[in-house]
Amino acid sequence: MSAPLEQTLYRRRTHRSFSAQPVSLHDLAVLLGTVFGPAEFIDGFEYGALIRRTSPSGGARQELDAYLATPNVTGVPAGLFHYNAREHSMELLGEGFTHTEAGALCAHQEGTEQAAFIVFVVAAWERMRVKYRHPRAYRVSHLNAGHLGQTFALAATALGLGPFQTAAFDDTAVEARLQLDSTTHNTLYALAAGHPTPGTPADTADLNAFRQTTLRHGQPGRRDD
Repeated sequence: MSAPLEQTLYRRRTHRSFSAQPVSLHDLAVLLGTVFGPAEFIDGFEYGALIRRTSPSGGARQELDAYLATPNVTGVPAGLFHYNAREHSMELLGEGFTHTEAGALCAHQEGTEQAAFIVFVVAAWERMRVKYRHPRAYRVSHLNAGHLGQTFALAATALGLGPFQTAAFDDTAVEARLQLDSTTHNTLYALAAGHPTPGTPADTADLNAFRQTTLRHGQPGRRDD
């Protein structure tokens, strides 16, 4: 993963069409370690040693965990896993997982039934409540999920993969499938990737097309910018 940052930033795209080529275990491991693994351990004083990741996290609580569905990863059986960030390992939760099930869990969105793997970002609320006992901490967790999503998209792009992210999924069904207690753990985000389908046309437009775009129904040419 040595692509220059500027190239990676401008190459990043949301992909929804993937080939049948599996993602290698090596690339998955690099991606998980880069996004969800510890960059270093820091002294949290009264809270003990804390993990710092490559993305910001309010109070370094790292309340967000990665749970994986792996329908098409080389060397990894199709199934559901928890990523153990401290050990950089995948803990098997259950065998068997298909693209059809991925589509059912994620509202049959385009791409979910083709992606090589899906990462469900899950909040373990107790880690946040230990330090922050006010309701705004809930908002911070959603912001933290967004930080991880952007790092995921950039890291996947640098590895030559096509990423996408979504908040459209069946919370109850996902958490049941991951064997989670929905009162203590909630799924906030779904991140996925695979090898983009070769020859997919770029969805580009010019400035003139942007100027003529209608953002308000029934009012052509009206824009908010």
